[in-house]
Amino acid sequence: MSSASIYKAAWVIPVDQPPIENGVVEVHGSVITAVRSAMPHEACHDLGDVALLPGLVNAHAHLEFSHVPQPFQPAQPFTDWIRTLVAYRRQFTPGSTEPYAALNIGAIEALTSGTTLLGEIATSGWSELFMPTHGPRVIAFRELIGMRPEGIDQQIEIAEEWLTYKSVLAPVTYGLSPHAPYSVAPELLCGSVELAKRFNAPVAMHLAETRGELEFLAHGRGEFVGMLKSFGAWPEGGLPLGRRPLDILRTLADAPRALVVHGNYLVDDEVDFIAARPQMSVVYCPRTHEFFGHDPHPWRQLLKKGANVALGTDGRGSNPDLSLWNELLFLRERFPDVAPSTLLELGTRFGARSLGCEHECGTITPGKRADLVAVSLGQATAHDDPLEELFAAGHKAVRTFCAGVLG
Repeated sequence: MSSASIYKAAWVIPVDQPPIENGVVEVHGSVITAVRSAMPHEACHDLGDVALLPGLVNAHAHLEFSHVPQPFQPAQPFTDWIRTLVAYRRQFTPGSTEPYAALNIGAIEALTSGTTLLGEIATSGWSELFMPTHGPRVIAFRELIGMRPEGIDQQIEIAEEWLTYKSVLAPVTYGLSPHAPYSVAPELLCGSVELAKRFNAPVAMHLAETRGELEFLAHGRGEFVGMLKSFGAWPEGGLPLGRRPLDILRTLADAPRALVVHGNYLVDDEVDFIAARPQMSVVYCPRTHEFFGHDPHPWRQLLKKGANVALGTDGRGSNPDLSLWNELLFLRERFPDVAPSTLLELGTRFGARSLGCEHECGTITPGKRADLVAVSLGQATAHDDPLEELFAAGHKAVRTFCAGVLG
């Protein structure tokens, strides 16, 4: 039997226990076997002046846009941004692998910035073949879109085929993503959730993302109607009116695990609904939220109520990069009153919980997978609160381990 690898750092920050100065993490194969203080003169891999953290969790990404040099414009109105995104997709010929080579580029970018678990929205043509062998573990949510009745059965067939596939080349788990209330008929949403229950699969849905979406649900009018008609996607019989995100949440709550992506315009009773259901999480994408100029996000209200909040980068169509660490630094700068320990939980254990992986990763705990990230520190590391030092400007991920393997 091979011996354990021992990694020493100026600080080990397990998240589920206090930080350990001059700490070590023992790893046997792909599993953490011990977390403790270093012993004098013991043989180890000294990582130097770094904080060793659990691997970061990016709960929402669109890797297919990793070739995009800068976010799509214009950001407003939102439907014009969607049109630009759709035009980008349509420039590639059918069967071309060029847009999907971006998946590999994006996964490697996420890895090198500390991400070891990734919630990916997978569109047609997505394949584990594009994932790096020793990259982040991926929860791949198959995007489903269909507003017209004649297309719903085909989407359900695609979803069922997706959930029956077993990956053998990469660490991938399969889930479903009925895209959004303005692109998914109620029947398709219900069918997706029923399939998820049958296969014990997670579900992710963009919800309460814009004010235009709220108008669409309540009154069946606004910018989304014109967009759907221009795409030939408007159902001839129309849609039920008088709805709101809470109605969608009631359906999503039946899924084994449900991710409410964005949730920018959730209101009090919707926050309470999510907080009362441990299988539900909200995925907040801070820099994407700012790019679109939304009203303040209710993430702190959600946390106060006991809801699980994870973080995502979205894709390069609305974000300058795929670094979850940069999302944390952004939040630290914008919300200095929020405890650094809370921010770290958003990017680790809460993200793992959102994707159903809390028993495998998200903290540095014996028995969990050895997903680790080393973050550089300044010269002075003997602080009373190392978490204050951790989020100082200029610090970055310098090494990432996925299941014990250096990425």
